This record gives sequence, C-alpha cells and structure tokens, in this order.
Amino acid sequence: MRMMKSPKTLQSKGSLRIQTPFFLFLLVSFACSEKRDVINDSAKEGLIQTTIDTVFVEPTQSSQLGTFYLKDDALFYVDNAYGIIEEFSIEGRSKGIKKRELDGPEELQGISELIPTKAGFIIRHDWGFYQYDSEWEYVGKSVFQSASTVSYEEMLDNPKGEYIEMYELLHHNPKTTEIADGHLVIKLDVEHPLFNAFTTRSYYRDSRVLGKVNPFNGMMVEMLGTRPDSYEEYEYIPFHVMLDYHWTSDNSIYVTYEADSLIYVYDTSWNLKDSFGEAGIGMNTDYVESQTLDVAFDVKYFNYARNREGFYKDIYVDEEEGLVFRTYRQGSDRQDLLDETGNPLRLQIYRNKKLMEDFSVPGRFRILGKVGERYVADGYYDEQNEKQGFYLLNLN
Repeated sequence: MRMMKSPKTLQSKGSLRIQTPFFLFLLVSFACSEKRDVINDSAKEGLIQTTIDTVFVEPTQSSQLGTFYLKDDALFYVDNAYGIIEEFSIEGRSKGIKKRELDGPEELQGISELIPTKAGFIIRHDWGFYQYDSEWEYVGKSVFQSASTVSYEEMLDNPKGEYIEMYELLHHNPKTTEIADGHLVIKLDVEHPLFNAFTTRSYYRDSRVLGKVNPFNGMMVEMLGTRPDSYEEYEYIPFHVMLDYHWTSDNSIYVTYEADSLIYVYDTSWNLKDSFGEAGIGMNTDYVESQTLDVAFDVKYFNYARNREGFYKDIYVDEEEGLVFRTYRQGSDRQDLLDETGNPLRLQIYRNKKLMEDFSVPGRFRILGKVGERYVADGYYDEQNEKQGFYLLNLN
C-alpha cells in the first residue's frame, strides 16, 4: 500500500530567484523584421544547436490579448478582446483581417479558439463551433452536446467517470484538433459536486481526459483516456490535473501530464504503446495539496500553483524527424508575478526517445507547427512597448 503525501500549507519563502538571461545578443528590430536569440544555457552540452528568431508583426488592431494559430504556412492572429482574426505570412506581413465578431449571418459573439481544418476553419466560441470554408464563407454552426446514458438522478447522486453527460470543454490552455476521420479532439473537464479534482479521489483515477466530437452536430461521440498511476502519489492537486497531447498521422497519441515527468504514447483505444522522458531541471514539485472546494473559489491558490510551482506544459511531435518537443515550467520564488507566463519556461527536445536538449525559452513559447525547416511558436507580447510577434525555432 502506497502512502499518500500529507497536505502542506502555503508558505511565503521570502526570497527572489534571479533567472539568468539566455540571450547572447539582440539585433535592432522593426515591424516585420526579426531578432535572433542564441541559446546558451543548454543542459545537454549543445547536442543540437538552437537559435530563436522573433518575427514582429503590426496587427491592424491589437489589445495584446491574443493567440497565434498556424495552418500550412500561414499564421492567424486571434485578438480575443477585439474579436478579430488577421492573417500573416511567415515573414510577418499582414494579409488582412479575415473575420470579425458580429460580421456575417452567423453573428459570431466571440472567439475562444481557432481550429484549422482540411475544409477551412472552425471558430469555437464557448460551447459553439462555427464552420467556415477556406475562403472564410460561413457554412454552419453546432453546439457541444452529449447523449444521456443514465438518469439525471443517477448522474447527480452516483457520478462515475464513464458518464459522458457530466463532461464539458476544458477552457484552460485549450487545444482542439481535427483528426483524419473528420472528428475534433478536445480536452475535457468535469465540474460535479461529488466528482471533481478538489474533493474526490476517484476523479484522479476514473475521469476521462479527451473527447471526440462530430463538428457538424456538436455531439461528443467518444471519450478517451484517464490519468496515469503517478497521480496516486498525491492526494489532491486540483490545479495540476491538466495535460497536453499531440495526435499523429498514424493515430498515436502523445500525452504529457502536468505532474508527471514521463511522456506517454497511446493508441486510439488508450492502450499504452510507449513511455519515455526525463524530469525537468530545478522544478519545484513540492505541490501544495488540498481537499476542500473552497480553494476553487479563491484565486490565490490557483495563482500559487501556476506561478510558484513547476509542471509540464505543451507537447509537439515532428513525425518526419523523430523529434518530440515538450515545455515545462520550473516554478518561481517571485511573489510579484501577474500570471504564469513569468514562471520560467524550458523546452526539452527528444530524438528517438533520448533527451537531446533542455534550455530556456520565452514565457509564452508554444510550438504550433513547422514551416520548411523552422518551427513556428506563439507568441511574443510586450504590452509595455506595444510590440508583438511570433517565434521561429531553428535547429542546426
């Protein structure tokens, strides 16, 4: 029988850890130009030579609250506050605004996420999926839903992980992708008073993590996956139950969980095919644990977990090169961070399951895909100087 770790209490450490800059030099830059940052804090003695270029853009209208998405060789900047989607070339040149809120017969009310598809694009707003063709002509709309498999009373009084009607879309760090059969894969969340990450141990064992959705009627047709046994090492870590995934062309599903150093590879039936990975450097994984719903309504606990603690974050797979990229946050002693983007971020690069590189990257760095020989990543935002852009990672 494994012993659970006893819950800890929040304590102020009262110290500042100063992060060593990884820049060797900065080039003077302007809109649609680049600056290059040479990585010099690799933990693997330079097995792969890496540089990061920052491509600056000048959106037509920007609130500095947005996200980049990649389709083929085009980038799309979604400004969440203004409700605008603007296209950019890989060189940072604007190709114009493609979509605005309330513009068109669909009366789009907002943009939560942009989903590139084979036929065009899907805009997700909350629980709604708005379909567009490749020319941004409106095709149709659906709303996320699931079938009723048990009575309402059964679901309410005796919740179980397989009850599909309990689940909803996860809105924190969302990732929705179209797979070969046309379905959308979504991250799942469940907020049930008797089945949740704050008070229910069975949640960590039995709750499902991904769903397959028919985009044309919004129906979730299947749920996939549970968390690994490593989550049995903790009692309740509700702010580190998230994950990220990459669904490859051969239907392998690479998954990284926030509180687990391994990368898991599953088939579509969630049979484990492989696992590999090394722990990050200098991570604070002495997680604060809690067993009360009160922490769900007190933002200081969420902020502590995201800003002060270490966790694994995003994953991207380059199938042609046999490379796997995984980011992680180390945790910070700083008490003045506004959000987790100030929590130091590092990138691991694996080749054939062997760790080749581990180095610092900017706080919002997230690989979107590959154009030519360079990896495109979101996203550079400098609110103070009103600059923004995206990154190009070069491997030599």
